[in-house]
Amino acid sequence: MRQKSKKQSREPETKDAFKGMKFNQWAAEHLPQWIKEAEAAIDNNQIDKAGSILEEKFVNDYLRQTSGTNKIFSMYHIAGLLKNTNQIFRAEQMYEDLLKMNNHSAVFNELADIFRKTGRIGKAVIYLKRAMDLNPNQPLLSGNLSSNLINLGQVETAIKIERELVKKRPDDNFVFSNLLLHMHYLPQIDRSAFFDESTKWAKRNVPLSMAKTNHRNNPDPNRKLKIGYISPDFRNHSVTYFFEPLLDAHNRDSVEVYGYGNVSLYDDTTERLKSKFDQYRNVRPLDDKQTAELIENDQIDILVDLAGHSADSKIYAMAYKPAPIQATWCGYPDTTGMSQIDYRITDAIADPPGSEKYYSEKLMYLPDIFLCYGPGGIQPAIAPSPVVTNKHITFGCFNNSCKINPFIIGLWAKILHQVPNSNLLLKFKSGQDDEIRQIFLKKFEDEGITKDRIAICGWLQSPADLELYNRVDIALDTFPYNGTTTTCQALLMGVPVISIVGEHHMSRVGLSILTNLGFEFFAAPTPEQYIARAVALASKPDSLAKIRNTMRDRMRASSLCNKAVFAKRMEDAYRQMWHIWCQKHNNVLFKTSAQQL
Repeated sequence: MRQKSKKQSREPETKDAFKGMKFNQWAAEHLPQWIKEAEAAIDNNQIDKAGSILEEKFVNDYLRQTSGTNKIFSMYHIAGLLKNTNQIFRAEQMYEDLLKMNNHSAVFNELADIFRKTGRIGKAVIYLKRAMDLNPNQPLLSGNLSSNLINLGQVETAIKIERELVKKRPDDNFVFSNLLLHMHYLPQIDRSAFFDESTKWAKRNVPLSMAKTNHRNNPDPNRKLKIGYISPDFRNHSVTYFFEPLLDAHNRDSVEVYGYGNVSLYDDTTERLKSKFDQYRNVRPLDDKQTAELIENDQIDILVDLAGHSADSKIYAMAYKPAPIQATWCGYPDTTGMSQIDYRITDAIADPPGSEKYYSEKLMYLPDIFLCYGPGGIQPAIAPSPVVTNKHITFGCFNNSCKINPFIIGLWAKILHQVPNSNLLLKFKSGQDDEIRQIFLKKFEDEGITKDRIAICGWLQSPADLELYNRVDIALDTFPYNGTTTTCQALLMGVPVISIVGEHHMSRVGLSILTNLGFEFFAAPTPEQYIARAVALASKPDSLAKIRNTMRDRMRASSLCNKAVFAKRMEDAYRQMWHIWCQKHNNVLFKTSAQQL
């Protein structure tokens, strides 16, 4: 299943897992009112209210007064509510206590999800395998196992599991989306084959016949437009760095902005973003058809997807085509495969002319760059180049572990071999897990790089995540899946990024970003040049110091960080899409009227 599964997609699987325990029958007959109230508060995103209902002493007193099946089912239900109110470690303890009473696959699965979210991937895999021993025919468990294996770098194994799941569950969109997303982490991807796989899925599972064709939107080409953005990531997520600047800079005289959030856990960022929309709709409780009906009733003119086939996407609602124009942007590096989505917003560097054949959508090119980066209010001071103090170069890569494959490790090892005494600092979510750390250290040892030259740490909260770049002289990008947020963050902290360029969009984002800062030389066209340019820059401490001292100002002056210019370009693109639709719509009306005459 999805790395961050939907509530509505997870519930049927949970019912299957508890089938023998008759969980749902118990819930219908015995669920206490206070638990129902906590559940309702969560559904309405009243997390603080739910948290107060689930006060620890009150819950413990209740559980002490229950026994048998009532206690088992109550603990399972309460633990789930605790998890959904971000009380992760209380939930973990309750699930662990429950295992002592009832060794059930669903409990192992919930604990595995907690371990994944807290960076303990190795333990998550162990618990999922225990769950599968107890319930070998449960597809949910296989899907969750594959998502965790991705983060261990075992991409081929994960893809094999997901292909088997697709065969068993061809109608399951979530399973297929996971496969499409995870295929991008393979060291090589055949773009033609990927396009065929994406479009075949769409024709089978979300055919064009589902789409509405007679939209009631007023076809006035110059009126104020209603723009809708649909995403699961209106929260503390990398997409926010690029979406919020656009949301801030939209001209509200030209556009009215709606947000459709499928957010699993609200946070402070969610609340901040909600206040910036003209209208915000929580679509988490709705199924795809209900979501589409809501969007249609709002009479959205242009609906923009921000997730593609990423986790918790609501892209399937777009199959009904609730808006006359639909586009995808920012959150997914490839075609959706869906004919109902008219445009993909990009730039001519990330998707050069000739790329059209790999997309079911029409490419809508923005000038310069398809992104605008907003670093937010927290921008730590930039320290001097660490080479000055350390007397050796420190390379760094803070991309997700799923982007770190044997090919890129081989290139990094060659760089380290050619730069005497240099070190490499890695940061990713499970980096604090000693078992995971040993797996990656072994991969470097196989390339002749000793453990003492590699440092690995886990995810950090802001601003510590940015401050960590003060320990890095040169950032090394991943391939074939380049970094985006991490590239921008490194540059914000004055750290130059050496990227490697391929043919796919995901392998050209580094080039797009660096070109807009005047550093296209740091985007290497071949693996050999990637190594050579990293090694050459490492020998120039004066250049590193100059870059470090000027990069932030260069970013601020560039189109990469000019939200007003970017918003105007996006609105111009929307207006162009709208004019095309109005012209087609009005031509149809004219022909119909002529035929009636």
